[in-house]
Amino acid sequence: MMQVVDRSHWRGRCCVGTTWLWLTILLPVLFLTRPCRAEESENATENATEQAQEAQLLSHVRQLTFAGRRTGEGYFSADGQSIVFQSERDPQNPFYQIFRMDLELGDTERISPGIGKTTCAWIHPDNQRVLFASTHEDPNAQQKQKEELEFRASGQERRYSWDYDEHFEVYEYNGQTKAYRNLTQSPGYDAEGSYSPDGKLIAFASNRSAYGDTADPLTDADREILEQDLAYMMEIYLMNADGSNVRRLTHTRGYDGGPFFSPNGQQICWRRFSPNGA
Repeated sequence: MMQVVDRSHWRGRCCVGTTWLWLTILLPVLFLTRPCRAEESENATENATEQAQEAQLLSHVRQLTFAGRRTGEGYFSADGQSIVFQSERDPQNPFYQIFRMDLELGDTERISPGIGKTTCAWIHPDNQRVLFASTHEDPNAQQKQKEELEFRASGQERRYSWDYDEHFEVYEYNGQTKAYRNLTQSPGYDAEGSYSPDGKLIAFASNRSAYGDTADPLTDADREILEQDLAYMMEIYLMNADGSNVRRLTHTRGYDGGPFFSPNGQQICWRRFSPNGA
């Protein structure tokens, strides 16, 4: 479910921003077995139908990334000249790292530290700073990389799922100084952040209330659910771009995440999954 909240009463007037475009980066899939001729014919018909339906919504599709095992979460800069995305492409680290691509030249630069896991990047309107979430300060980050590499080398596979690692923090990367700044420094999963169009605010998602929030104590039922699903306590938060003045915007059990500002900066939309599936 998509939610929208008006933030006109939170702070003063914001500058009008450039309309954002969201980019889904698709990777080719390699099939290891060849279907028989009957299956080929059936699959060709199905593919043609799917492509015809897709063409009603998408046109002039161009693949931007080719490297790595998996790539996604691509977002444009405000001027449309570059994108940030996450990709698994480092042979020494099986987890996502954050990259920025110049859309005219195709030059790609890794902007995350290269250690641990990362997700959900967003470019500041000044084009110098990039927001993203990372676990690189987790003291066990490199051990987790080693264990995951060994697991994959064994030929085993696991169903893809997001683990809501409690060591995720929201960081700001400065493209001029190459420095990283931890903006959240809170127990629990802090991620899925984006800047407001004027660059003064950050909306993000967190399950920090599951880690000792006295204002919202856990019930026995909450604890039981959290053992199976850490997304159950995900809520939307707002803070200043320097990490100060953090305030919680949602207060309902279930997953609330992926907040984005409207172009005028007065509203925030996000996704929500209720425990009952509504």
